[in-house]
Amino acid sequence: MGKKNQYPVSYTICSNTYALLPYMDGHRLLTRVIEDRSEFLVEESVYKIVAKSCSFYRGSLASATLYAQKAIGVKHKPPIIVGEYYGNPLIFFPTHSPKNKDSIWFNFDAIDLIAADDSGRGSLVSLGNGVVVPADISPIALRNQHSFTGSLRRYFKKAQRVHNHRMNYVTKRAFPPRSQQPLD
Repeated sequence: MGKKNQYPVSYTICSNTYALLPYMDGHRLLTRVIEDRSEFLVEESVYKIVAKSCSFYRGSLASATLYAQKAIGVKHKPPIIVGEYYGNPLIFFPTHSPKNKDSIWFNFDAIDLIAADDSGRGSLVSLGNGVVVPADISPIALRNQHSFTGSLRRYFKKAQRVHNHRMNYVTKRAFPPRSQQPLD
């Protein structure tokens, strides 16, 4: 009897997650997870990992997609904020339609360089940990995705600053100071 490979059944995106890539193992679709210091396979599709991670951070993929669409006006393949990790957004973007089984999801903060491959039709994405990921998408389209993701980050950070400011309420009528506290 052959020994079956055992992979983790699920995975949650965190700040160490650099990329999620589809991986075929025979007839099974797995996910290759690239983290800052490791790589491994997970027995879940990339789409399910992204959706479950959004739920883990108290949101949903649908609400994250809607937020991005309204924030930056991108309707097709919008980047999403998976969650917030110690005040910093975990922003990922897909290379293809999110439900497409060939879609790779990249962490915005993990990308160092996007270059054309030898054919000029695909891309080579250099991650912060030195791993180079080939992607079946033109470098121009991938750079656009990366740029939209930067816009979403700026929008989120601006909203974060606005909500952290104290509100000053201005009234037309001045209230006199209390003369004495009520006694029991």
